Order: sequence, then C-alpha cells, then structure tokens
Amino acid sequence: MDVTQLLNLIFGIWFLWLPIFLFYALRSNWLTYARAHYLTGTKWVLLEIKVPREVAKSPKAMESIFAGIHGTSRAGNVYERYWKGFFVPWFSLEIVGNGTGVHFYIWCSTFFRKMIESQIFAQYPSCEISEVEDYTKSLPAYMPHQDWSMWGTEFLLQKPDAYPIRTYEDFTLEKVALKEEDRKIDPLSSMMEFLGSLNDGENIWIQMLVRPAGNGWKKEGEALVGKLAGRETKKDESFITKAVYGVSKEVKMWNPTPSEKKDSVMPRIMNLTPGEIDVVKAIERNISKIGLEMGLRWMYVARRDVYNSLAIPAVNGIFRQFASPNLNGFKPNKNVTTTIDYVFKNKREALRKRRLYDAYKLRSFFMPPYAKKSKSFVLSTEELATIYHFPGTVVGAPGFARIEAKKGTPPPNLPV
Repeated sequence: MDVTQLLNLIFGIWFLWLPIFLFYALRSNWLTYARAHYLTGTKWVLLEIKVPREVAKSPKAMESIFAGIHGTSRAGNVYERYWKGFFVPWFSLEIVGNGTGVHFYIWCSTFFRKMIESQIFAQYPSCEISEVEDYTKSLPAYMPHQDWSMWGTEFLLQKPDAYPIRTYEDFTLEKVALKEEDRKIDPLSSMMEFLGSLNDGENIWIQMLVRPAGNGWKKEGEALVGKLAGRETKKDESFITKAVYGVSKEVKMWNPTPSEKKDSVMPRIMNLTPGEIDVVKAIERNISKIGLEMGLRWMYVARRDVYNSLAIPAVNGIFRQFASPNLNGFKPNKNVTTTIDYVFKNKREALRKRRLYDAYKLRSFFMPPYAKKSKSFVLSTEELATIYHFPGTVVGAPGFARIEAKKGTPPPNLPV
C-alpha cells in the first residue's frame, strides 16, 4: 500500500477518528467555558470575623473549622463536571491591614455561608460574623495606577508537601498552661503588630485560597518516609515486571548476598541520626492530618505619597518564621513576583501587577486564566491553622479589630 492509498483510507474513515481528535482538542476550551458559565451563576459573600479580647483559644480550634471545609470535597459526576461545569469549591481566607486596623475575612459562595458560620460559632461562640462590602472595591479598579503603587507575590513550599512547616505546636503556644498566658508565643503576633501600624493609604492584603486535597500528597509522604527509613516502596508495575521481581526475590531469599544479610539484620532506620529520626516523625505526623490544597499570595498597595518599600521585606520576614531548616518553609514564586530584573522590565512588571491584582480581586487561583503561572501546594490543617487563626489575648496589637466584651445569655430568672 503506497502513501496515497494510506491517506485515502485514513480520510475514508474520518467519522471514526475525527470526533475523538476534536474531543481531546476542544475539551480544555469547553471546560473553561462551562466552568465560567457555572461561576457566573454562583453568588459570593465576604464575611468579617471579630473575636472578643478575652478569647484565649489555641489555633487547634481552627483545625476543626478547616476539617469542615474539607467536607466540601464533592467533585460531582461526569455530567455535572463536563456539562454543567461543576468543580470542587474553594474558599478564601484573608488577613487585611490598613489605616483602620487588622481584619480577618472569609470569602465563600452563599451556598456554604451557613456551614462556615456554624463551624466558627462552634469554636468561637462569642465572636461576631457580619457580611461586609468587598474591601478591594475601595481601591483603584486596575493596576498599575498613576496615584497608586503596588508590590506582590505568591508563595511556594521549599520542599515537597509532606515536609511540614514550623507549626504552632513548635511555638510556646500550645504547651503552656492557661495561667502562664504571658509566656505564650503566637506566630501571628508580629504580623498583627506590623499590619496594625499601617498609615492611611497603605494596604497589605494576605490571601489564602483553599480547597479539599486528595490523598496524593499523603502517598508521596509515605513513599518519602519509606525512602528515608530504607524501606521498599510499592510502585505500580506491569504484570511481567511483578513476575520477574517475584522470581528474583525468591532466589535472593534462598541465596542472600552478604550485604543483603547485613541489611536484613540492621535496617537503615537504626543508622539514622536523631535529626533524621525527627524529620521522619514530623512527616508521619503531618500526613496523618487532613490536607487542603492552597494558593498563598500577598500584596502591598499604597498611595504613591505614602508608599513604603520597607513593607516588602517586613512581610516576607514574617513568613520566614514558619521555616524550619530540616523541614519546610515558604519561598516566593519568581514567575509571579512583580519585580523583574532584566529585559523589558517596565512592561513586564506592569503586566504582572495587573495579573496579580486582578487575580486577587477575583479570588482566582485554581482556574484559568490565572492558574497558568500560579502553583498550588498542600498544607495540613495544623499548618494552615498556624498561619490563619484568630489570635487570643497573647496578641496585644492595638490595631487588631476585636469585640470589646463577650456575648452572654440572659439569666434564666429574667422576667419577660
């Protein structure tokens, strides 16, 4: 059969291969359209949370709230995903500092509002939750702007997701008795202090977009622990590979080499240093928790007459306190950071500022068009509760918005 006959045969059965080709070629575009249509029909709400000054709960209370968020992990069936555009919902946890003080927000669809409120009230019954206007609307609609300047970035993890960052359990926060409140160290203290010292016209926005994570990061963590401990890790292999491996294993069992005899008597884990053992324990403890996929970004937006570049190293330094030399930490995503050091500097910086500013205002991260250069990672509920929780009495920052008094129920003998 020559080339001409082959081409005639291929084009003669176009009705068999063309639909398959078009399906794979257009699937991505169709999903983008279907999800965009689904989003237009979704209503969103921004909730501000204020806690009393006397609340002394640890970040562990936030873990229960994040467990409730993980319960929204339904991905939908094939019809809902590919025709309706349904997707796993995400939430935005936000910390904002400006001339009015420090504020905590949670952005979600109105469908999940009652769930979020009930989860928060269950842990903080005396707090106040109110629907507020989107604070981003009070600033210019676009960036760069002739009267405003901004700088921003998104964070990545320095190591694989299974390695934990430094959590509140590592600070003097959880292990100190209630009567020793002054000895507690809240990792958000420095953040509250700095954000509460901003002047009018200065704004620092910290955004953590989260959605339920699967078990892939846990399997990677188990494989990592096995590698560090010298254990064999299971891999998906073909039937032939498994058969060959099984025969060779039987042969080695009857005729072990001297090195294999030594390894069977003295596993590698017995030769680990105390530091390596601590790393294995930390990874195992971390993957035992619920995981949330997230994107972490922050921006400094200020009027040009009050713009202070000191805010950039200050906030980056605040996030460095969560780093551990042997475990994990945060680092900026260079593909998103609004600083360019080489060709077409001004134009490329302007494009990055516009992209990051718009993505923040839309609370967009996991979906196109803002998912191309952004990169998500997974944090356990303990890690997430460390960087987002409602500070207790140990944080005395005057700019932190609180309720002046606890709410109480009326006495039972009150006349009606």
